[in-house]
Amino acid sequence: MRSSSRRAFLRTGALGAAAGLAVACTSPTPHPAAPATQPPTDAAPATNPPAAVSATNPAPATPVSGATAAQTSAPATATDAQSAGQRALVVLQLSGGHDGLNAVIPYGDGLYYQLRPQINIPADKVLHLDDHVGLHPNLTAFKSLFDQGQLAVLQGVGYPNPNRSHFRSMEIWHSARLDGPAPEQGWLGAFMSEIYKVGDSPFECVNFGASIPQALRTTQAPIAALQDTASFQFLVDRRLPSMKDPLLKTFGQVATKPAQKGPAVDLVARNWDATMTGVSTLSATSEKYQPKAQYPNNPLARTLQQVTQMLTSDFGTRVVYLQLGGFDTHANEKPQHATLMTQLADSLLAFQNDLDGHGLSDRVVTMMFSEFGRRVKENGSQGTDHGAAGPMFVVGKSIRGGLYGDHPKLDDLDDGDLKFGIDFRSVYSTVLEGWLGASASDVLGGNFEKLDFLAA
Repeated sequence: MRSSSRRAFLRTGALGAAAGLAVACTSPTPHPAAPATQPPTDAAPATNPPAAVSATNPAPATPVSGATAAQTSAPATATDAQSAGQRALVVLQLSGGHDGLNAVIPYGDGLYYQLRPQINIPADKVLHLDDHVGLHPNLTAFKSLFDQGQLAVLQGVGYPNPNRSHFRSMEIWHSARLDGPAPEQGWLGAFMSEIYKVGDSPFECVNFGASIPQALRTTQAPIAALQDTASFQFLVDRRLPSMKDPLLKTFGQVATKPAQKGPAVDLVARNWDATMTGVSTLSATSEKYQPKAQYPNNPLARTLQQVTQMLTSDFGTRVVYLQLGGFDTHANEKPQHATLMTQLADSLLAFQNDLDGHGLSDRVVTMMFSEFGRRVKENGSQGTDHGAAGPMFVVGKSIRGGLYGDHPKLDDLDDGDLKFGIDFRSVYSTVLEGWLGASASDVLGGNFEKLDFLAA
């Protein structure tokens, strides 16, 4: 769909649904969302990426704790796809550039303390995972998941010729393409376009936020954007509640039988029935859902609780996308990062416990990523600037927990940044084929080494 048609559709949808609806087939924003709390400050301008997409991982990931990495596997079979149909993937974007070096800490390397004299985490505070690396002390909930075999820590994840621009690097992660302009479809949007059938649930793919991120962009399947499950409804003036039904009836007639045809209006017409059903169904779920865990009082936890609510309602949800911002820690990093670590880990543990209480923990995998890591050496403001490689976390009862890949060496840097050892597209490929039952090569446009962090 052309950008002009997308804009027209979004304007039409906003007017017709009185700004209470956010079901779209493509993103209204040309770039992924910027960090939630601080404006991006790019350490280097966007540069031209490599001319071709690498189809292999240049440094195979070797699990330190867990099974060995597997080579590229055959495409998913029909049986795989059928079993994967009951599974869901939750993607949590850590927006702003997460300082993974202070999350997965090489406490056994004295160089870490030399390069970070002000913002380092003392070795006696680190939650040891082995005799070299450990977790930030506020990640006690992650340590609990790790000990239960439900947390995979993927070390040194990145891509060749890293870009330090928030927008360009996020564009690369969202599209899974290193070269040229971003494609019309994001990597998860491409997955949805492969599996969606007309008439399926409008909540197969959900983003919690005001717009659709580039990773979910597609013209082939409906993507729902909502900020709160309880308020996902058609809104009218509160002084005139009796106008709701007539307004919806009128708009439905206009949408399904427009006086003039056009791409934008046609798109509204095709999605109107699904939208009506989705709104009425979702508004009733909050009355039935009862949490099986105590969630902390923070925005991420509240959103994850709503994710559980959707998953327990059996909407056929396959992909859920959400964000936690605040990771652009150029100054006074230590307290800010510590707060984020507490919020992240405690919220995820409550989410896992809630899923487990509802018998869903073996059907949901949560994957966390950030657009880049931070510089190894701290700056003069007791913070860190934009870097390159960093860790990813994957959580779930169907995860083979452990450390995967070697921690990047601090004495062998790429212009002051950590070198990557795991290509992020290998992680995507593993999740697509091993968890979602899709052909990774069709979605990613190439073949990438599979890792072995999935137990199921």
